[in-house]
Amino acid sequence: MVRTVVAACFVLLLAIPALAQEDYPKIQTSMGYANLSFIDFGTGNTGRHSGFANQTGFNLTKTWGLENYMGIYSLGSGVTLISDFFGGKATYRAAKVAPYALAGIGVGYFTQSTSYGYGATSSFATRVGAGVDVPINDSMAIKFEVSRMGFHLQTTASSSWTNGTNFSAGIVFTLAQ
Repeated sequence: MVRTVVAACFVLLLAIPALAQEDYPKIQTSMGYANLSFIDFGTGNTGRHSGFANQTGFNLTKTWGLENYMGIYSLGSGVTLISDFFGGKATYRAAKVAPYALAGIGVGYFTQSTSYGYGATSSFATRVGAGVDVPINDSMAIKFEVSRMGFHLQTTASSSWTNGTNFSAGIVFTLAQ
């Protein structure tokens, strides 16, 4: 019995390095440009709004991970949107590209600063999308992403959700391999 247990432990110790051979980025962060199709609070029409995006991801396995997205956009007439989403990400890692799909929930924080005063409101938000990371080397990649963001924000008398398409591109840095 003791010999069997010792042999089983020895086999498990030999198998651990083989299990650790799966090489994928564990922690990644990216910074880049974002462009959101959203209502322009100056004109009331839908327009494109430039912004900054930061995404930080924790990959639990080669395929599944968790991600936080933070974006800052100027929406016209002194209105700024700060969006923060937390969700899941599914990635297919190939040699030259890593396409992925993501979904998350979060908050949209809207502020307005004018010469007459300051106001702010926050709303529940959702995000779904897809993108691709193109590796440059082991520690850097280029990211392209399209996502649909929805904010529980009443912009007209009959609306309750306001949605927009977000395009983002940036540089991905691998912090832990």
